[in-house]
Amino acid sequence: MPRRRKLPDYVALKIPTYEPADNPLELIFDGRSLEVALKVLEYIKEHGRLYPDDYKELFPEKTDQVLYFRVIKKMLALKMLRVSSDKSYILSDGFSNRMETIAKLWKFQIGDLKDLW
Repeated sequence: MPRRRKLPDYVALKIPTYEPADNPLELIFDGRSLEVALKVLEYIKEHGRLYPDDYKELFPEKTDQVLYFRVIKKMLALKMLRVSSDKSYILSDGFSNRMETIAKLWKFQIGDLKDLW
């Protein structure tokens, strides 16, 4: 029986203090990982999904393949992607729901309740 996928317990977000980020992926990834994440996102937007073996043609170099698996794990943990019934990766809006929940919790914390209900 295959081993269950292990996702990270938490993912650190880097929130810029002086300038807003151009892309939400910049809050999570940097350097080469950011390039891999952007390439994965563009591929899924273009083709609708990413099948498990598509990474071989998308990233022919072994170092990029290692980064690909790290990026996919983070994106799954943050609910940016989800696994469909045919085991392919598709885009999900779970990340935006989580960020919206964090924003609502902050509004509740500071007592700004008029926007919550």
